[in-house]
Parts: sequence; C-alpha cells; structure tokens
Amino acid sequence: MNQTKIYLDTIVFRIQTFGGASTYWKELLVNYSKLNNINLVIQDDDTNKLNHDGKSVIDSYRNNRLIVENKLPVGLLRYMPFTKRLPPASLYHASYYRVSFQRDIANIFTVHDFTHKRGYASRFPRKLVHIGLTAIGLKRADGIICISENTKKDLLHFYPEIEENKVKVIYHGVSDDFHPLQKNSGYKFRDITDLNESYALFVGKRGGYKKFDLVPEAIKRNTDLKLFIIGGGPLSAAELELLENNLPGRYVKLDNVNNSELNILYNYAHSLIYTSIYEGFGIPLLEAMKAGCPVVTNQLSSLGEISGDAALFIDQINSEELAKKLSALADINLRKTLISKGFDQSAKFTWDKCAADTYNFYKEIYYKRFSKHLDDL
Repeated sequence: MNQTKIYLDTIVFRIQTFGGASTYWKELLVNYSKLNNINLVIQDDDTNKLNHDGKSVIDSYRNNRLIVENKLPVGLLRYMPFTKRLPPASLYHASYYRVSFQRDIANIFTVHDFTHKRGYASRFPRKLVHIGLTAIGLKRADGIICISENTKKDLLHFYPEIEENKVKVIYHGVSDDFHPLQKNSGYKFRDITDLNESYALFVGKRGGYKKFDLVPEAIKRNTDLKLFIIGGGPLSAAELELLENNLPGRYVKLDNVNNSELNILYNYAHSLIYTSIYEGFGIPLLEAMKAGCPVVTNQLSSLGEISGDAALFIDQINSEELAKKLSALADINLRKTLISKGFDQSAKFTWDKCAADTYNFYKEIYYKRFSKHLDDL
C-alpha cells in the first residue's frame, strides 16, 4: 500500500492492563512494524501510561510514525469517536470499539464478542454505553472483522441489517512463547517446591460467565489434584471462602505471570480448565495446546470452534461433570491423544496469518471504498 494511508490507534493499551484485545493489537503491530505505511495514533505523548503490551511495541514506530490524537483524558476519549483529522483516502483501524466520523476515509472495526449484548459483562450504565458504541461503530464501518465464526453469527443475529459481504472472520493466533519443554523432576517455580505435583490451571478472569465457581468443588473430588489460579485480579472474599471450604491448602494464586512462566506452568500441568460459557475466541485454549497441556472445556460459543477435536468437553456445565472429565485424564492414552491433537490444532492459528489476512482485508475494503487499488510496498 502507498505510504501514510493506514492509521491504527493504541487506546486499548490504556484501557486494558491485559487481555485478548490487547494481545491481538500488540501482535498486529509487531507484524506491521516494518511497513512504512502503518502509522500509530497515540492518545497523548506520555507513552509510559501504556500497558506492557503497548510499551513493548511503541519504539518500533517512533521515527515520525507516532501521531498524537489530542490531550483529552483517555477515560473520555474511549467513549468518543476518533477525533484526529486524517489525510483524505486514508484507512483507520481502531483498537477498541471506535470509528472516525470523517467522511473521506475508510473505517475498519473489529468485534471481539457480544458479552455486553448477551448480558454477561458490565452493569448499567457501562453496558448500555458499550452496546451503543458497538452499534455506532458497526453502522459507520466499511469493513468489519470478527475473530470467530461464532462472533460473526452473533453479529448477524443482533444486527441483521449488517451486510454480510463487508464482514470477515479473521482468527487470532497463538504466541510462539508457548512450546513443549524438557521436563525435570523436582522443578522449582517461584516458591513452589515441586511442579511435578499434579495441578490443574485456571487462567484469567473468574467472574460470572467464566464459571470459576464450578472449579473448586470439581478439584475437591479429585483428591490428587491442586488448583493453580493464574492472574485475573485479586481473589474476592466469596472466592476465598469457596476455595477454603473446598480446597484448604490445595490451591495457589499466582499473579504477574509472564509468557515464559506461563509456558512452564502449562508444560507441567495436569490440565487447563476453561469453564467459560461465552468467549469470542479463547486464546488460553491454544496456548495450553501449543505447550502440550490437555484442555478441559465445553463446546459453547466459540470454544468448540477453536478447540476442534483437541479438547475434552464437558457435556453439562456443573462441577460433577467437570470432576469426571478431570478424572478421565488419568488415562495415559487419552492424554497422549489430546496432546497430539492439541499440537495439530494450535498450529492452525498463527499471528503471522492473522496479520496477513487483516492487511489483505485492508486492501479489499480500500478498493471497495475508493474504487482503486493501493500498491504493495
């Protein structure tokens, strides 16, 4: 594409401390860092306020490719249309549910999920604000990216007026930070004396539709298992009570876990438990598979789509069913089969492919919008 035609903002790095949307955006920017026609729009000139993902990529764009949007607080900008005036016939891709109202540019809009629309996330009034921003973005978008077929299905269900020919499913990828390791007996991790003690992992947020409340009782039924809880913020009083009632002395909470450490934990784990009943994608599923860790999940929303036949699925969303599936992983042959299938399934999803498909979509939408091609650099 010709130079100075494509603009991506970075507001997601100010909104999210961590999460799938931030990871997605970081990986796109890493892939596009050598393309001179990609320009970043930052919300102000204080890049120290970016999260870890943002700080890790921003230096690649410092040579006249960083543009400040304005000095308004991010807490306000996140609920406003994109405010920077861009050159005519530019393309703008928002990192988080924003569009430009400028009439002579093309907008690309990524939809991750519909948790707000389905009532799974946020309370009034934030829920209504998010739904409103999504509706405005979809109406103004020239091209819409959905991160799974299930998200596209939800999109067309909730917004049947959307023209399907401007919607593209582009899957997320999984980082190469996750891979099998040579395991050592008695391996020590932080202050944990031996990772070879059998443990199941729960990674990420735990509230509501994540169904974390099923996990402690299921682990309790498997007396040889411990539970390692990774990230997702501090344990609430209710969660602590649940854990102490079911797993006294059998759970560990780990925070600030980087990818290298998480890869180690996946490698030594008995399993990853992923009980969420609604996801737009589900990156931890693929991280675990890529590291050779069996996955126990369900087939709701996008989870069956992303897992393929490489996970052990619970048929009912309850702790008894989850406990049975965890027990089934004592079968060595079943474990080997799931691990092998997991390697094959996770190999289908790469960030290089995600970035390439996204860039090709830019070109497709640009041609539709302006009736002319943009040459590749």
